[in-house]
Amino acid sequence: MGYEELCYESEGRIKLDPPTPASVDELAKDYLELKDKLLQAQLEVRALQEPLDKKADELRELVREHGSAHAEKSKLLHGISYEVMCSFGQSVSIDAAAVETFREALVKSKQARLLKRIYQKTIRWTLAPDASAIIRNFTLAPKLSGLFAACQVVKDKTPTLIVREKNA
Repeated sequence: MGYEELCYESEGRIKLDPPTPASVDELAKDYLELKDKLLQAQLEVRALQEPLDKKADELRELVREHGSAHAEKSKLLHGISYEVMCSFGQSVSIDAAAVETFREALVKSKQARLLKRIYQKTIRWTLAPDASAIIRNFTLAPKLSGLFAACQVVKDKTPTLIVREKNA
């Protein structure tokens, strides 16, 4: 007798009949068999994950080195039946301490108004959407340019990888 057969519904609640020792043994045996199958499957997944990761790294590197431009920050590598696309993203964050150093230098050079045009002040400094255009059109001393560059922290993201069969 399985677990489902032990249950019945009464007044919207599920009630269990007392199990027989044989049904407890059967449920326990089923549970342990399923648990063992799950453990075996997890071991198989771990064994396959490493070569899969290595193959993905190899494909990413091939696309990085030999792929053609596909879209902004994406490259495409063509085979006969398959194509491999890889997107190389980045995230940009603002170093608040560097912005403060930049701000102090702007104040000393009597260019403090520029800071409010480049950055939006919240609890922390964020780059204004048109900051690059403003900087390109404004002449900063080399020291100020270096301080501005130090305000942005660029981190590479893990490239995404898509392997697909080509449409005929």
